[in-house]
Amino acid sequence: MNLIILFSGQGLQSQAHVDEILSKMSSDEQSLLASVVPELFADPVDDSQLLESRLFDNQVAQPFIYTLQYYRWHRLQQMIGMPMAFSGYSLGEVSAFCCSSQLSYAAGLDIVNKRASLMQEEVTESSGLLAIKGVPDSKLAYLLAESQTHLSIKINRDQFIIAGNGENLEQATQVAQTLGAQNIQRLKVSVPSHTVMMQAAADAFGSYTQSLTLPPMQIPIISATEGTRYSDTEQGLRILSQQVDHPLDWYLCLETLEEYQPNMVIEIGPGSALSKMVNNVMPHIPCRSWDDFRNIDGLQAWIDRNR
Repeated sequence: MNLIILFSGQGLQSQAHVDEILSKMSSDEQSLLASVVPELFADPVDDSQLLESRLFDNQVAQPFIYTLQYYRWHRLQQMIGMPMAFSGYSLGEVSAFCCSSQLSYAAGLDIVNKRASLMQEEVTESSGLLAIKGVPDSKLAYLLAESQTHLSIKINRDQFIIAGNGENLEQATQVAQTLGAQNIQRLKVSVPSHTVMMQAAADAFGSYTQSLTLPPMQIPIISATEGTRYSDTEQGLRILSQQVDHPLDWYLCLETLEEYQPNMVIEIGPGSALSKMVNNVMPHIPCRSWDDFRNIDGLQAWIDRNR
């Protein structure tokens, strides 16, 4: 099938996603996840703000989202067989790599948890990510210099995610407003991912991945690193390590995706942000997110209509 699967990053996870994965896991798998993120197994939280902080904590979010994507991919694989390619946004590319390499759940969880821990160790002050829309890329260098922030992800020619500490992000907000920004939003991510602020984490993660012996990749990945298409395990590990402290170019990734002319694109979630981007850039390609459907039968029916 001429199909591409998109793996989302952090930002749109919810308690419904937690309930979904816990209902699918065996008791042994639940025990394994609980050893990494016991917060997911704590008593129900009535306070919505406390619940949100639990789900969006970096060391909880990364293993939890990987788990969701791992189980969704294995369910989706039964419906579609082998796709033409994967692509992943931020953490999503790590999940895509683990699924392409057909790693066991436990092996992939080790990689994701190690990445999350190393990144968290480098967060020594209040920091995070800021999404900006409406500032042309010709003004980006000025914005970053004036606010002492860093590019994290390029989404479009006038849409970016930047990273920095709290004070610098506030300064970036003011500068972006003077440059005519249409929308500015602080994201629910506490780690300045994909920037030089994560250099020590990138070096440590690279050393860790060099010690791994993994099976060959089975499904190519169109990377958010310059739209590179790779299917070699060692190359994939190098790219994943590099992404920890280098900015991503999701816009270029989508351009490469379009060149492969898929007849269908499915976002595996959580959320539907990536499918909306695809629909805006490539409205001629059928694209939906898993989370668009009330149940798996609805997704199956949509796939069957577009085969």
